[in-house]
Amino acid sequence: MKKMNRLFVALFVAGSFAMLLGSCKKNDTASTMTIGLPQFEEEMEGRAYIDITNNNSFKWNANDQVMAYNIDAADGTQTVKAIWSTNASAEGKATASFTGPDLGSKKDHYFVFYPCDKVASGEEPLDANNFETFTVADQQDYTLVNGKPTIDHVGMAMACETSDFKSFTLKHIFGTLKLRLTGSGKVTKIIVEDKRFNLSGNASMKLHAVKMGKFTALQTLFVGSDDPYTNTTFVSDWNSIKSDLSYSTQGGGKTMTLNCPSVQLSSTETLFFIGLRPGALKYGYKIYVYTEGANEPQVFENAADWHYGIKAGVIKNLALSLN
Repeated sequence: MKKMNRLFVALFVAGSFAMLLGSCKKNDTASTMTIGLPQFEEEMEGRAYIDITNNNSFKWNANDQVMAYNIDAADGTQTVKAIWSTNASAEGKATASFTGPDLGSKKDHYFVFYPCDKVASGEEPLDANNFETFTVADQQDYTLVNGKPTIDHVGMAMACETSDFKSFTLKHIFGTLKLRLTGSGKVTKIIVEDKRFNLSGNASMKLHAVKMGKFTALQTLFVGSDDPYTNTTFVSDWNSIKSDLSYSTQGGGKTMTLNCPSVQLSSTETLFFIGLRPGALKYGYKIYVYTEGANEPQVFENAADWHYGIKAGVIKNLALSLN
């Protein structure tokens, strides 16, 4: 599977929520759907804005893949899923056509996930309750496209539920930390450590109960105040959603590693992008920057501050200067 193309700059709440998929076996019956990619919002100097000129948008790559579900809410054993792919014409486009095996007439609704290598069960059928388990890895790779840094596809998560399978736009689940580093030396690795939450692991849920609109509203409540657990609306909504989803997690660890191929620093900012689950960094974090020849990493630490909380579809800027 190829990675999704350019993200030139570059959440589920209180748990790793990652979506998506595996390898495919195609049959002879194919249909077509058109999938759009969402832009990123960027936060800098306390102000949120969308900057189209800085390419805060995704571009598909030729042969990209998504997992498509035709969900039967009453009986998950009747839910049909398959991998759909682009062709060469999708290269560099924000909207692309996907083809794949016929999923049959609409049952309850459709669901689509990206990227393709996050679903633990691959193409295996769902159980009667439509349970899926998704995996968030603890490693990402420093990635360049056309010489510009972007985010590794494994740091991404997007999804959409839709009743119209012909044309729709995916919605963000994860957010992005944009590190702007200056200094000397060559960066070999960056580790982000969250002081409270797991940044990797598994999450299981009933797919037919996932509603992206509710997720967006919930994560906005979570990251928008110092302590959301004192917000009765958040607590009530979160408990309700967890119950509907039968949501559970298995934490993999509180760190996320960005592996770098000896990236040279200078007095001009060098950009590093790390995809993170929503809510990350809100309760404090440490960032470890490893460079060639140094015995120990340089460590940057911050206490709890809700302004740093990662949001779905939002780029959080952080400028750091190495000695």
